[in-house]
Amino acid sequence: MRRALVVAATLGALALLPGAASARSLTIRVDSRGFVSQLGPLHPLRHPFLRNARAAFGTPTTVRASRGECHARWGRLKLKALFTSFGGISDFCRDGRFQTAVVRSSVWRTWKGVRVGMRSSRIPELHPDAKFERGKWVLATQSVFGNEPAPTVSALVRGGRIRALSLFIGAAGD
Repeated sequence: MRRALVVAATLGALALLPGAASARSLTIRVDSRGFVSQLGPLHPLRHPFLRNARAAFGTPTTVRASRGECHARWGRLKLKALFTSFGGISDFCRDGRFQTAVVRSSVWRTWKGVRVGMRSSRIPELHPDAKFERGKWVLATQSVFGNEPAPTVSALVRGGRIRALSLFIGAAGD
């Protein structure tokens, strides 16, 4: 009975999303270079602004500008996003670009099926190339800063379970 209520509540929350987002579309995908190319219905490298994320996910629960950054949170999706720019702009919530995100809900999944809440012991089965380092499974990398690969998708682990998926989008420039 409890499981049925959780499923019903999750489906109810998804019904509140704009038309493009559904349970099936909340997949995190990477391109051939290792960059996050899709976050549910959003393509953050092609459409990197907060206004694009609003169109994909609806109105954020909170938006907070701070020095050089804009933080947006969608509570029902358990999605936190950071928008910024390494260029000369003044309104980071209007002109900042998608840089990082963290998701903490099981409605999100990786391109191979890893979800928040699942046992971390399943990761090698689903992502055979993943590497465990410093309390997280690194699922995808990109050589963003020189030759050393940097994580772009990581599964943060605590107590043997995946607690969050951490994403490096990298649209803010260099």
